[in-house]
Amino acid sequence: MKLTFAELSSTGPVRHHNEDCVGFWQPESEEERLIHGSIAAIADGVGGLSSGEIASRMAIDIALNTFKTAPRGSKPNQILDEIFKEANLDIYNFGIESELRRMGTTLTACIFRNKEVHIGHVGDCRAYLVRNGQIKKLTSDHTYVEMQRKLGLISQEDAMSSELRSVLTRSLGQNPIVQVDFAKSALINRDCLILCSDGLHTLFMEHEFADIVTRMAPADACAYFINTAENRGAEDNISVQVIRIEEVRKTAFYQGLSSLYPASKTESPTPVSGIDIEVGQVLDDRFEIIESIHRSGMSTVFKAIDRKTGQTVAVKVPLMNLEADPAFYSRFEREEEIGKILDHPGILKIIPVEQKSRPYIVMEYVKGQTLDRLMQTVGILPIADTLKIASRLCDALQYMHDHGVIHRDMKPSNIMLCDDGTLRIMDFGIAKTEAMRRITFGGFSPTMGTPDYMAPEQIKGKRGDQRTDIYSLGAILYEMFTGQVPFQGPNVYAVMNARLVGDPPAPRSLNPDIPPQVEEIVLHAMEGDPFKRYHSAAEMKAELDAPETVQVTGRHQRLRPAVPWKRKFRQMRMYVFSALLPVAAFLLLWFMLSRHGH
Repeated sequence: MKLTFAELSSTGPVRHHNEDCVGFWQPESEEERLIHGSIAAIADGVGGLSSGEIASRMAIDIALNTFKTAPRGSKPNQILDEIFKEANLDIYNFGIESELRRMGTTLTACIFRNKEVHIGHVGDCRAYLVRNGQIKKLTSDHTYVEMQRKLGLISQEDAMSSELRSVLTRSLGQNPIVQVDFAKSALINRDCLILCSDGLHTLFMEHEFADIVTRMAPADACAYFINTAENRGAEDNISVQVIRIEEVRKTAFYQGLSSLYPASKTESPTPVSGIDIEVGQVLDDRFEIIESIHRSGMSTVFKAIDRKTGQTVAVKVPLMNLEADPAFYSRFEREEEIGKILDHPGILKIIPVEQKSRPYIVMEYVKGQTLDRLMQTVGILPIADTLKIASRLCDALQYMHDHGVIHRDMKPSNIMLCDDGTLRIMDFGIAKTEAMRRITFGGFSPTMGTPDYMAPEQIKGKRGDQRTDIYSLGAILYEMFTGQVPFQGPNVYAVMNARLVGDPPAPRSLNPDIPPQVEEIVLHAMEGDPFKRYHSAAEMKAELDAPETVQVTGRHQRLRPAVPWKRKFRQMRMYVFSALLPVAAFLLLWFMLSRHGH
């Protein structure tokens, strides 16, 4: 593949530092270019001061060096996977070890090989393909407004002018594991690829991109884009790369290359730390493990290919040291059994597997991020968005309750906001059906959920019903509206005690922008007495969908402060009473005997 390449990056007329970084590399010899390909990458750092600049430079350096040193014969997606894993972990660790705690960066990397471009992408830089004057966006923005648009919370027009359009929901260096979008596209002669940062693509219409690269050489197009962006009042750094495909060799030319360059060691299975399942392994001759996508102290979730159906699935495998734990195994088994009886677009689907050689759960594979991750990135969510998300959750909860299932562990980390605009409720490990045995929280342990969203009756050891889930949803709404959980304390027991002896602070005392009717909905759902809550998720949904019709009853004025020592003081009075009772009885007996003696 012969390429003509150009790139430019500018600080822009407003910023003092350029946190963007761009890079391109290809082998010098034509033979090496045909075999190994070329790479273009663009990164936009975040974090302020110099941290964003450092992060973006690290990402580009790692991308180019990893590509240069990759063994010949390595598949493009293997190289991209290694690039993103190494860059993410290095930036994450650097941020922890230094004072640059908030450093991070976006990264979009393209490998050109044979007749295709292979793309890895995290963040809000973009890759466009222009062919015969027509343009196609090859990447999706990992931003809050893009999530709003996909969920149907905002129109495309409103998204373009939203103040939240630069708020990222995914970036390198944010967490130890990052979810990467991979894509590929076939190429033909005279195709053009445009890679650009958000400082540029927010100032141009897509048809302008197509028109310029069709009429101009790559270097001239880059200069035009930068100059025009500056004249249009760019407020961010602006960067662009233009790659024109001058010649694509016929496929037949490459058919013999695999025999000259056999598969490298990078294709062999890579062990996953802390568990005996390895990437490349096939579970029960059916599920081929592709990569690890989530790890916790109890299990690992893998992306896998179901060889029976050809579909991509998620496989949840418990750690070996927990497989022999009866309580954990019961929870694991419960999650699968309950998942099998539910079939709703808002609930993660469990795929039945008749025979297994070990415990694991197979689930539908969905791409997105959990609600807790979104709140960590964005903070307080817009009120309209929160109401619409909660309404959809009520739909799923009502279906669940109609089928006799109580989730009992509703929390932000168990809610997935998917890239396709849907959402999923996950993790039914402590859910309850009428046919299943009792599980309570009398002996609370971290494996039984988090107390931040528990209903008071759960803490008291009661089984709970649909109103238990409604309370938890109210607690989730509280956090979405205010940016903090309803009850806080130095440990889980203090939090649980606070929930039993009082109420949370009024939401509007933490966020005055919350309408009184919306505060009423949250406090109605979080009533300590289950009989005073919404009786069903459908009833709550009706008010979420029309908050202007909600009657404000003054619930915020009846809130009792959660005083941590209150319950202990009651216990102390009982202890004192118990200790004085024998003394009082003795004195009474002595008095009566004295009178009888007289």
